[in-house]
Amino acid sequence: MKKQLKLSVKNRDGIGRGPARRLRKAGFIPGIIYGTTGNKPVSVDAIELRTLMRTKGSEAVLVELALEDGSSALSLIRDFQRDPLSLAIVHLDLLSVDPNSEMSASVPIHFTGDAVGVRVENGTLDIMLHEITVRCFPKNLPGSIAVDVSELHVNQSIHIANLPKLDGVVYPGDQTRAVVVCTAQEEEKVEETTAAPAAAEGAAAAPAAGAKPAEGAKPAAAAPAAKPAAAKK
Repeated sequence: MKKQLKLSVKNRDGIGRGPARRLRKAGFIPGIIYGTTGNKPVSVDAIELRTLMRTKGSEAVLVELALEDGSSALSLIRDFQRDPLSLAIVHLDLLSVDPNSEMSASVPIHFTGDAVGVRVENGTLDIMLHEITVRCFPKNLPGSIAVDVSELHVNQSIHIANLPKLDGVVYPGDQTRAVVVCTAQEEEKVEETTAAPAAAEGAAAAPAAGAKPAEGAKPAAAAPAAKPAAAKK
């Protein structure tokens, strides 16, 4: 566990769009703490939350909540919603965590190195999973999983079973599932363009003006003169 951040939370009574809108105008973000003993509506200071999210970055981080009654609780940011225009967080979901019990959490995967299959063999790197579910005690929660792809050749892949072994951390699920694959690029097909014949097959090309016919060749018969049109009476 690399980081453990702190966040002050206050109880909130009103639930719904109206109370939530008033909270945001007052500089607070509505949220819910999910736990085994029930769900608890809370609010957090918008500036404090913004600072926490900036410090957290993309990592999985435990958050120590300072509750309004003076007690504290360990939690994990489960989800959050953003305004589609301003991208400001408008709602926060927190999951209560027991420090003495195993937990499951989604942890981001960070890929490092330049794959030899891309660098030398003209392949492409296809990332199949950007995060992975881990099971561990809170004290063992990794902020992220580092995966080195430097030795990955074309037509090779890294599976869940190949992820780094971390103390107290288990990767549940299908161990044969691919995390990242190096695939060969399809060769571009160059269409060959063939020049159109100057004349239709079997037809002789017309000689240039003033040119003599080839030796032994019969001169081309002159086209019959056109008859004059009958004069109208």
